[in-house]
Amino acid sequence: MRAIAGRLGISATALYQHFESKASILREIRLHAIRMLMDQLAEANAEDPAARLRELSRAYFGFSRTHPWLYKLLFQAEDIDWTALPEDELSDAMQPYHRARSVFAAGVAAGVFREDLDVDQAALLTWASLHGLASLVLQGRLTEDHPAFPVPDLQVFSEMFIDNMVRAFVTAPDARAPTS
Repeated sequence: MRAIAGRLGISATALYQHFESKASILREIRLHAIRMLMDQLAEANAEDPAARLRELSRAYFGFSRTHPWLYKLLFQAEDIDWTALPEDELSDAMQPYHRARSVFAAGVAAGVFREDLDVDQAALLTWASLHGLASLVLQGRLTEDHPAFPVPDLQVFSEMFIDNMVRAFVTAPDARAPTS
């Protein structure tokens, strides 16, 4: 709370003049972070669903790199009780998933993604994959000088990761090619 107050230029006790608890402060920050993430995801608007999935994936991973503290608060905080979230907050938190799900649904309908694809599971697999990549990077486990897993160029590595992930979903050979 002191770090948040410091960024705002006020004392930690002053925060509680505007919010009833630490939980309510973190709730507002999470809702703001979801809006920021959705703004980045909105930039993914390629016509081709495979290309759009690549853009969404890059935007999601980019958000984790650009806003690591917010990313951790959204997706790595242990104090979020998903069962206790009010329906409107749960709906807000699920927006990135629904965005990915809609891309998969469009891709299946267009014949770009495999027709046997379960769009709910594909969206969840995509999030789990990207979250794993983001978490490893944020924890410093994928770096140039890591003793066991050196990654000389994280940009090249993340592009290869995303391209291979998308290839698992596509059906047509021409849709397999990355569209940078």
